[in-house]
Amino acid sequence: MEINYLNALRLGFSTKEGENIKKMGIASYLNSQLQAKNPLAEPDFISKSPKNISELKELRELKKNSEKEGKELEKLAKDFIKNNFEWKAFILQRCYETNYPLREKINLFFQNHFVATMQGVKVPYWIFQYYNTINTFALGNYKTLVKEIVYSNAMIKYLDNQKNREGKINENLGRELLELFTLGEGNYTENDIKNTALALAGLTFGEEKGQYRPFFKDNSTKTVFGKSGNFIIDDVIDIIFEQKNTPYFLAEKVLKWFFYDNPSQELIVKYGDLLKANQFELLPFFTQLFTEECAKSKGGNQIKNSLVFLFQVFKDLNLTPNYKLMAFFLKQQAMDIYDQPNVKGWKGGQNWLTSQSYADRQQLVTFLISGNERYEKMLNKRLEQFDIEPINFTPSLLIANKTNAQAILEEMTQRMIFETNEEMQTELSQLLKYDFDPKAENADKSILRVYQYIAHSPEFQII
Repeated sequence: MEINYLNALRLGFSTKEGENIKKMGIASYLNSQLQAKNPLAEPDFISKSPKNISELKELRELKKNSEKEGKELEKLAKDFIKNNFEWKAFILQRCYETNYPLREKINLFFQNHFVATMQGVKVPYWIFQYYNTINTFALGNYKTLVKEIVYSNAMIKYLDNQKNREGKINENLGRELLELFTLGEGNYTENDIKNTALALAGLTFGEEKGQYRPFFKDNSTKTVFGKSGNFIIDDVIDIIFEQKNTPYFLAEKVLKWFFYDNPSQELIVKYGDLLKANQFELLPFFTQLFTEECAKSKGGNQIKNSLVFLFQVFKDLNLTPNYKLMAFFLKQQAMDIYDQPNVKGWKGGQNWLTSQSYADRQQLVTFLISGNERYEKMLNKRLEQFDIEPINFTPSLLIANKTNAQAILEEMTQRMIFETNEEMQTELSQLLKYDFDPKAENADKSILRVYQYIAHSPEFQII
């Protein structure tokens, strides 16, 4: 695969940005992506979500009186399921249509790093605020981002910190802060977890973000990583960022998300050192990491996640996206947007390509190109409760040079797969023979059959 298309997949969700990278050069492209404003207005469909404590109390009261208000409660439950799906489709639309795919890929990385799910939070407006927190601070200081996430109503709810109070300590948020958000397993003690949880006692929901309730706060002396004091969580996070493994833990996860399923220890140390040298400022860290790793032309280091696979196919085939269908497919592919299976997030790597998910990918490509009435009926049946638009796809491939079979095959393989072998070249030459006439009546169908073969191949699943 030509390096600009390779970098488009590394930095975004398809090869669509390959031409922009080629024209601008990687340095200018990165600057335009990382410096761009990327605001998000509140979507209409969450307007009825409770937004403050009093509205949540009203909802709780309604649930208590569920027998009397059964129909209203049932309607609220259905609205939540619908809003949940609307949010997934909304985020997919934002990722698909954005002019700043790198920003959205960074946002999605941090959502999988600091997992808080729609199913766990159950307040769509808080999920919207949580997204905005990531979008606002994802290129600022990492320590600040961690503090903002811990104070978000969504994270407090997802990890039950509203139940954490003096004399009745809940360790969920404290444990995950150390294990999954900052340090990684084996770089803290159970005593550090206990005292971090004590520092979090009393932190509960607030109007815009979490706040401490003095009556529930633990005012004892806490000892975390050898330092003692009457800490709140801000103090503990400051201490965490003095620990040895904090920069390397993040560096490894960033390398896995963007470039390598199995990054070398050398690279983890190199970029961890860079993050530490920049006092955990994320913009210079990301800029240098992307610049240096995108200069490497060798692909084949990463299995495409389900979202990248899906978006690449839709953009390659110039299909009008159906975002609810996309959300459904991603759920089937174990990449349920904003609903990871647990707080550890999507595992990634080889987990993206099980025998079942590979078969599902092939089935989807066949459906998009050739159609499948039975498959379409199944999709419509499963999605009817979500007001999905009619499923209607007309695929087409844009080929710049259609002079002959060799030119077409070369362009397609350069743009779509990182590597071909002799066996694949032979198969492709049989699908599109040397005497192929690009102006023939069924020429476009023949080219689509070539694409179907490529998209079904193991090589297409790799970046």
